[in-house]
Amino acid sequence: MLHRIYSIVIATFIIGMFAPDALAQTAVPDRREVITRDVDFYGADLDPLFDTTLEACRNLCFANPSCKAYTFNSRSNACFPKSALSETQPYEGAISAEVFDTDPRVLASATSRAEDLGFLRPNDLSQARTQALGIGARHPGGQWDVAAMVNAAQDRIAQEDYLNAMRWMGAAVARSDAADQWAEYARLAMLIKTQKQSDKRSNASRAFNAATNAYLRAPNDPVRINALILMSEALEVMGRGRDMVPALRLAERIQPREDVITALDTAIAKYGFRITSHRADSDSAQPRLCAEFSEPLIKAGTDYTPFVRLPDPGLVVQPDGNQICIAGVQHG
Repeated sequence: MLHRIYSIVIATFIIGMFAPDALAQTAVPDRREVITRDVDFYGADLDPLFDTTLEACRNLCFANPSCKAYTFNSRSNACFPKSALSETQPYEGAISAEVFDTDPRVLASATSRAEDLGFLRPNDLSQARTQALGIGARHPGGQWDVAAMVNAAQDRIAQEDYLNAMRWMGAAVARSDAADQWAEYARLAMLIKTQKQSDKRSNASRAFNAATNAYLRAPNDPVRINALILMSEALEVMGRGRDMVPALRLAERIQPREDVITALDTAIAKYGFRITSHRADSDSAQPRLCAEFSEPLIKAGTDYTPFVRLPDPGLVVQPDGNQICIAGVQHG
C-alpha cells in the first residue's frame, strides 16, 4: 500500500513538472520519443514505477537525463526506465520508446524563431509544442529507419493515398525531428481528401502546427519560407485568413521570391485592411460620401482628417465604426 502511494505521489509530481504552463515556457521540447509497440526493451533498468500511466512513465524518463529509453507494460501498468537500449524482445502489450535529445542548434535558435512568429495567437506555440511531444505516440515507427519510412510515404503519395503518406512521414519526423520533414508532414495533411468540413479544419490545424514546428527548426531560409507558406495555407482553411498576411510578410522579408509576393498580394486582397466598398448617402438632407473598410477603425483618439485629401476646407471627416464619411457635400 505504501509503495502504491509513493508511486502515485511521484507520478503526480512529475506530471506537475510537465503541466501545460511549464511546457509552454519554450517553443521546442528538449527531448522526443520514438515508439515501438509490442516490444520490450530488456535490461539496463533504472528505478521502476508501478501502478502508473503511460504519460507518467514518459514524463519520468523525459525528466531524467540518464534515461535513454523506457518500456511501459500496459498489462500491469508498470514503467521501466532504461539507461540504455540494449536487447529487444517481443512482448504483447508493451509500449517501448527510445528517447532522443533535441539538436542543441535547434534549441539555441528556438527563442528567436518564436519571436519571429509574434503575430500568432498566444496558444499557437503551445499547440505546436504539444504536437511535437505527442507525434511519436501518434505515429509509432520504432522498428524502421528514417529512409524506409520516407520511402513508404513517397510510395503512398504516388498512389494519392495522402492519409497514410502523412502517417509514414509523421513516424519519420518522430525519429528525425527534421524541419523539411515537418514541412512535408504539414503538406500531406493539407492534401488529405475529405468532404467533411470538420475534417478539413482538423487536418489544417495539424498542418498549421507542423508548419510552425518546421519553422522553429528550419536550418536555412528556404525551409523557413516553405514553412511560412504552408502555415498561411493552413490558416486560411482554419478560418484565420487575416493571419495569413503577417506570415507571408515575414516570408517576403526573408526573401522576396515571386511566389511569396504573389501569395501575399492575394492574401492582402482577400483579408488585408482595405476599402471594401464606397457609397453616397444622397437621400438624406445632409448627404455624405462614405468609404467602408474591412475592419473597424480605432474608436477614439485618432484624427482621420490628415489621411483624407479634401478639395474643400468646408468638408468634414467623420469616422464611424468601420467607415470614414465626408460630410458637407451638396446634392448635385
